[in-house]
Amino acid sequence: VGVGQSEMDIATAADTTVVVVTPGIGDTVQTMKAGILEIADVFALNKADQEGAQRVLLALRGMLHAAPATDWAVPIVETQAHQQRGVADLWAALQAHQTYLCRSGQLERRLRARLAKEIRDHVDHALRTTVLAGLLDSAEALSILDRVVDRAMDPGTAAEALVAGIQRQSKPGST
Repeated sequence: VGVGQSEMDIATAADTTVVVVTPGIGDTVQTMKAGILEIADVFALNKADQEGAQRVLLALRGMLHAAPATDWAVPIVETQAHQQRGVADLWAALQAHQTYLCRSGQLERRLRARLAKEIRDHVDHALRTTVLAGLLDSAEALSILDRVVDRAMDPGTAAEALVAGIQRQSKPGST
């Protein structure tokens, strides 16, 4: 996950989400509670040959066992990337997940959800750009800004006043 992204951003952008964990990542349980467990379609336990790997493996198994049952059993694949061990097993898990997605109809559902979100994001951006450009340059907006600068109004109340203005303008019969 990159800066400014949440785990859900990644999970909704991909058909299959691989969560890579390693020994020594700190408090494993806290990491899993942070939302990672819910988005993983496949876990890759990299550096599986290092100290603490078995502890992470047991923690993952325990959390997956305690999670609500689903049609897809999230696999945990042990890898040692520096030795190229487990890579074929990881690839097989990815292929198995792809097969599951196709057979279950999840692939199409995920694609539809992803494209619907993309359309909403484009509409949201276009509306914000168009509406805000006109709104923030209006005499009413400049007057409200003056009141905020003078500390006669807080920014939250100013935003509410501007939204109320938009609502008044969008009612039938208004000009």
